[in-house]
Amino acid sequence: MKKIKHKETDLYEPIKSLLTSQGFTVKGEVKKCDIAAVKDEIMWVVEMKLHFNMTLLYQAMERLKITESVFVAVPRPRRENDKNYRAMIKILTKLELGLITVSLDSPVRIAEIILFPREGRGKRNKAAATVRKEMENRIGDTAGGTNAAGSTAYRERCIRVACLLAVHGPTGARELIHKYSCEKDAHSILYQNFYGWFGKAGRGLYSLTEAGSAYLEANAGNGVVAYYRMKAEENL
Repeated sequence: MKKIKHKETDLYEPIKSLLTSQGFTVKGEVKKCDIAAVKDEIMWVVEMKLHFNMTLLYQAMERLKITESVFVAVPRPRRENDKNYRAMIKILTKLELGLITVSLDSPVRIAEIILFPREGRGKRNKAAATVRKEMENRIGDTAGGTNAAGSTAYRERCIRVACLLAVHGPTGARELIHKYSCEKDAHSILYQNFYGWFGKAGRGLYSLTEAGSAYLEANAGNGVVAYYRMKAEENL
């Protein structure tokens, strides 16, 4: 399978959707800010990159001249215990910057706030006023980016397996991979049982535990769960 090459602009729509759902007016590429979001006196600025690096940190620190509430946004990690991801969380916490991750590796593009920045309103200075004026006068929009325990790719793969077991009953890793096109770590997902969702149901077969069923029921309205439940039912 050919690897998809993502662009920074791919991060924009999921983030805009997230912030809009929280009552913000959101615009991309506003006076050097990748994303500016305003709600009453509150102003959030988001700087996006496909990889966490010093350039992203520098840009975020520069945006503190506009508002105290600055986020960095990157694609989500494949695993929750990724060492680089955990180190990034520590750095951002120390600098009082926020973090938003986006599931670019998924057909369900969702942005999540993992870490909130210091609390603060938009600053009353020339830089902040210029950003607000630009947003107020802008009719259209431009996708931004042209210039810790959240959802991870691993968790999503676990959700996919859980939905398949919920719909099809006890299933083995081989069947998950070859019949339902799950990734090759399906066996590891079942065997390691990181979230306690899977249990042995016979030789080479696994079924959902009560914890797994409870998770799917409690999150039935979640976009990721709903998507994989629908896809599993298409295979009936």
